[in-house]
Amino acid sequence: MRRLLLLLIALSFTHGATARAGTWVPVGEGDCPGPEVNGSAGEHPDAIHCTPTFTGKTALCFTNNCNPGCQYIDVPTTQCRGGAELADVYTCVQEAPPAGS
Repeated sequence: MRRLLLLLIALSFTHGATARAGTWVPVGEGDCPGPEVNGSAGEHPDAIHCTPTFTGKTALCFTNNCNPGCQYIDVPTTQCRGGAELADVYTCVQEAPPAGS
């Protein structure tokens, strides 16, 4: 049992060290009502918020105001419907692992 626990701990450190942020891909303009889990300043979403657990979820970037910023919404981009605001909409995608990994 102790050996298994040590192996799991070692694997978690190894996996955590190699985990990388994904990429935000623009999908158009619109809105996506839902729970906001984070925010950032600027006209484009930050890669650090595109994590493996956030893959397929949504960033809304509001660029037509004095203080541009992005909201990270816990809703799959494919399920975004309606909303009153107009923002640049992005979806989080992860890079495919290298062949043979």
